[in-house]
Amino acid sequence: MARLKSRSLAAVVGAVAASALMLSACSDNSSASSGATAQGSSTLAASGLPSLDQVLKGNESTPPTTSPQPAKGKSVWWISCGQQTQSCASYAAAGKAAAEALGWDFHLADGNLNQANGYATAMRTALAAHPDAIVEDAFSCSTVQPELQQAKQQGVPVLGLETLDCSDANSGPSLFTIPMIYSKTYPDNKAWWTGWGAWSADFLAADSNGTAKVITSMGQGDPQFDLLNNGFKSELAKCAGCSIAGDAPWTVSDLAPNGPWVTALRNSLIKYPDADYVWWPFDTNGVDSGGAKAVLQSGSKAKVVSGIGTGPGLDLIRSGQMYAEGVARSSDWLSWAAMDEVNRYLNHQPSVPEGVGFISIDKTHNLPSASGQGYQTAVPFEQLYKKAWGVS
Repeated sequence: MARLKSRSLAAVVGAVAASALMLSACSDNSSASSGATAQGSSTLAASGLPSLDQVLKGNESTPPTTSPQPAKGKSVWWISCGQQTQSCASYAAAGKAAAEALGWDFHLADGNLNQANGYATAMRTALAAHPDAIVEDAFSCSTVQPELQQAKQQGVPVLGLETLDCSDANSGPSLFTIPMIYSKTYPDNKAWWTGWGAWSADFLAADSNGTAKVITSMGQGDPQFDLLNNGFKSELAKCAGCSIAGDAPWTVSDLAPNGPWVTALRNSLIKYPDADYVWWPFDTNGVDSGGAKAVLQSGSKAKVVSGIGTGPGLDLIRSGQMYAEGVARSSDWLSWAAMDEVNRYLNHQPSVPEGVGFISIDKTHNLPSASGQGYQTAVPFEQLYKKAWGVS
């Protein structure tokens, strides 16, 4: 089972002299442990890597303090990556709340995880309604490239949220009209996906004091995964004492419950028994596909580190089946930020940094109090956006 490492308590029996010797030994071990921790932190800092305190604090800032008034009488369509998943559904719900605060008509088209060509069908449904704007939520531009070209021809602006433009993926021209600037650190979707991987590596390096030996699970078959993978590998390479023991790669089709990826993961756990971390980028791997359960059943003592920060993922941290979310972000804030960028565009103003960032979560840091609850940022973004928009 992935768990926090704990030090067993020895029974103290015998004379006072023996007790003194044991206390002395404990003191020496504590000093050695503190020295190793300090040395590891110093090495990370020298490599330009953040400390554990820094990744647990995160790099969120705040939404913009000023904004144009809400554009009047607008209709916005939200293309969901798949309403059957909590992550995609929560995006859409927050997008609806933000649109209603702006006084807009909000419409949802479910991409259904692209089953039966769902993304293209959802885009065509939205375009048939002649909306004022479309938000494409967390799926590849290449899956709807003809529909995005149609949107440009019709003059319908599109914002890609956690989604690469076709030009970023080298699969065609730029087809997103509204730039999504997450923050000054992550000024576009390429930087966001690269940063996702890099922040995950930063957590592993910091949590291990620069000694992580990791079984990774890299996603394949999507340019967004490529950026994430490269961000992870490049950042972990800065940690001289860290290494990738092996990889259990996957494509989306491999992620069926107990499917091909889980088999590959089990094989990696057998092949690399000395790995002290198992990392995958999304809660889907651990929750829906059964990755966390597979590690538990294997008897591995490796710490399981995931990403996103959904309620089911965080519940696995509570139960001890996962150790941490190496990278999490507020999906609700992302949706409000997207609507802010859309409003600026409809008011003929440029996009601005929205203050969204990443944070790490473990059992004692940033874990919501309620079971089933996803990551909750301390930044009161809804209140701040409403104030900037001049709405109640």
